[in-house]
Amino acid sequence: MGFDPESHWRRPVPPRQPLGQQVHAALALNDQAGALKLATTAGQLDLFERVRQVAEAEPAPSFLHSALCAMSLPVRRPADDQKPIIRQDGQYTLVITPKAIVQPEGGQSVLKVLGVPYGSLPRLILIHIMSEAVRTKSRQVHLGDTFTDWMRRMGFRTASYGPRGSATLVRQQLDRLLACEWMIRWDSEKADGGSDFALKELKLANEWVGTNASRGAFTREIVLTEAFHDHLARHAVPLNEHAIRQIRDSATALDLYTWLAYRLPRISQAKPISMNWQQLAAHFGNEQANMRKFRQTVREAWEHQVSAVYPEARAEFDASIIRLHASPAPLQQKLVQGARLAVIAGGLTDDKGTPPPIATGSDIPACFLKALRGSLEPSLANVWLKEVRLEKWDEAWVLTTTSSFKADYIRAHFAQALERAAEHVGLAHRPDVRMRKPDKS
Repeated sequence: MGFDPESHWRRPVPPRQPLGQQVHAALALNDQAGALKLATTAGQLDLFERVRQVAEAEPAPSFLHSALCAMSLPVRRPADDQKPIIRQDGQYTLVITPKAIVQPEGGQSVLKVLGVPYGSLPRLILIHIMSEAVRTKSRQVHLGDTFTDWMRRMGFRTASYGPRGSATLVRQQLDRLLACEWMIRWDSEKADGGSDFALKELKLANEWVGTNASRGAFTREIVLTEAFHDHLARHAVPLNEHAIRQIRDSATALDLYTWLAYRLPRISQAKPISMNWQQLAAHFGNEQANMRKFRQTVREAWEHQVSAVYPEARAEFDASIIRLHASPAPLQQKLVQGARLAVIAGGLTDDKGTPPPIATGSDIPACFLKALRGSLEPSLANVWLKEVRLEKWDEAWVLTTTSSFKADYIRAHFAQALERAAEHVGLAHRPDVRMRKPDKS
């Protein structure tokens, strides 16, 4: 059969890897000099450090509500910052309304509307608050003993108190965040295709009195509403705290990272998603008239920041179209030295890299669960694998848990960990994940 030049040129060209992922790949091959050269040749020395920090650190879980991953705050101060923000994404609607609060001014108490939050700082604050709520499983979120203590908890090394100091800017955005009324509404779809118009509205916080004017003293605790806290527990998107710290100065990079962390693990392997730039701008609440500038800003954030901290993300941001492919969640895997994609917190080999013997018979459930736990970051395993069992259903192995929500989450987020654990014990394929059948009494 002869060479068909027309067929040859019709073959799809593999997408180019963004610079951050190229540097990760070089480090995975133990080629530190090559990785450094890639970054410095592009004039991105800080990118190399960003990649190195994320690659070497053990992933640490942070969380954000899925609605806030899908819909963004303003990147910069709006012309009218007292106007409510309304964002829509599919079934979600997010409304942020500035409310008047009492503040001292000139020896008197006055009503002031501080305006809507904007920029990178309120994004960091929200991630911190929601991460603490998920970790502690409590509506009461302790910020810190002092304002400086809280800033250190968020990753700031220093807290300066001048007019443009870091503490001053964080304080201003914190007050804006918690002086607003936050509402999330979602409309579910009925089985017959009709819409359920019952509104479900949630407030972010219901107890907040604002920061104290004196340095270092502030309200140490906020209280989430019960409805919001319950919804957050079911719809928290896992993020990597180390990744957040590396891109914390860029609101666009934070938006892109959290949006991809929310979208990519939910995409079918067989059905990548395509969208245009106008659709992405709607997701991000972009108010720029200049779409070319928006596209340039997002592509720059992807090339030099987000791809450096989320190396498993498979996405293409071309000039005319955006393509999203199924990818692991940020905490599930990371590229490590050895020229392979490895599951974090290994435990599946001995010190020499030799896998242990394959389990047989009655040993399979215990060995499978041990391997599965060893393939996940401990805090994730403790939350999601606490009550799982490997059981035989009609001659097929099934991983069971106590709720359909947990089953769906494990199936969607831990697919590759399930594959490795199945291979470890000699199963032909990974087990399905189901809600456990009621025990017969």
